[in-house]
Amino acid sequence: MSKKLSRAFFRSSPVQWFFAGFLAAWMALVRVTTRWTFVGQEHAEPVWKSGKGVVWCYWHSRIMGAHSIWPTDVQKMLMLISLSPDGQFVARAAELVGRTVVRGSSSKKKADGETEDKGALQAFRQMLSHASKGGCVGITPDGPRGPRMRAQLGAVRVAKMAKVPLLPSAFAVKGAGYAKSWDRFHLPPLFSSGVIVYKPAIEIPTKASEADMEAARLALEIALTEAMQEADRLVGGPLIEPAPPAAAIEEAEA
Repeated sequence: MSKKLSRAFFRSSPVQWFFAGFLAAWMALVRVTTRWTFVGQEHAEPVWKSGKGVVWCYWHSRIMGAHSIWPTDVQKMLMLISLSPDGQFVARAAELVGRTVVRGSSSKKKADGETEDKGALQAFRQMLSHASKGGCVGITPDGPRGPRMRAQLGAVRVAKMAKVPLLPSAFAVKGAGYAKSWDRFHLPPLFSSGVIVYKPAIEIPTKASEADMEAARLALEIALTEAMQEADRLVGGPLIEPAPPAAAIEEAEA
């Protein structure tokens, strides 16, 4: 089978539904069969009890833990999933486990210099509305294509405009597999032990300057990396480093 035909096969609706169902079942089983240990939960509890909105963040490699990390009895979660064909089955899987999804991808410049929106503006408005009304918006700041563990400004902008905090978190499961993908995707096994790490919430000043926004972005990036590396260390996983700054700059400018 040629690469083109293979891509078409795996992106066909029946195959996507099959993978979505499998992924949803696996995510649900990971949640209930893992013996979880919580680190830093005291940072998350005030956010949950406040009843106010929040922008909850985790690196793209840990998207299979979203169903486990965020409780079902606190702020209702709205997950941002990219509009790419590969994001379709992930969005369907998230919906199958009871999460609400908004689809959108970052805007980028086309060859003629014009901006291709790719649903970014509509998704941003939905996230802003949801967070402003007391909901949780789940964002992977390095998704959907990286650079790995390098936060973009989107999550910070939503938090600022909605006047809600950012909550960094991560998870890891003992015996997990790590894909050779750009993000080193974490593949958790069943019937194992796992760790969920929460870091202190990050507040964005109401009248934040661009310098303040960049400081918040960097603080988020550092907190997410610390959370993920701590979770991996506690379960005996590998030390995964962010993409080199030079690579991050090149990709952002591409």
